[in-house]
Amino acid sequence: MIIRPALEQDFEWIGVIQREAGLPLWEPNSTSWVWGQSAFAIWQAAGDECELLSIAVNAAERGKGYAKALMEHSHKEFAKQGLKKCFLEVRENNTAAISLYKKLGYEKIAERKKYYADGECAVVMNLILN
Repeated sequence: MIIRPALEQDFEWIGVIQREAGLPLWEPNSTSWVWGQSAFAIWQAAGDECELLSIAVNAAERGKGYAKALMEHSHKEFAKQGLKKCFLEVRENNTAAISLYKKLGYEKIAERKKYYADGECAVVMNLILN
C-alpha cells in the first residue's frame, strides 16, 4: 500500500475513524494524506509552517507503523514545499503519540492548561524541518 493524497471519496471513512477515536471532525484538504483506508493525517499549512490537525489509525491496524510513515511522508513533502516548521498538540496522557513525536524529532515547546473539553492539558510540540 502507498501513501497518497486524500480524495473526496476518503472523507467518509476518515470521518468514521475520527468518530471512533473521539477526535474532532476535520475535513481533509490539500495537505492531507492517507494509507489505504487504514490511516490518515490531516494538516494545515500557512506561510512557512504547518500544523497537524488530526492523525489516526484504524484500531485494527494500529502498531504497524502507519502513523510514523504518514508523519515522515508529510515532513518530506513539506520540506520540498519550503515549509520550515511543523506544530502539533497532543493530549498529555497520550504517551504513545508523544513517544512517536519525540522519535521523529519533535520537542515540547508549551503546555495548554485545560485545553480539551474534559479539562485535560495539551502538550504543544514542534519540529524544525531540514
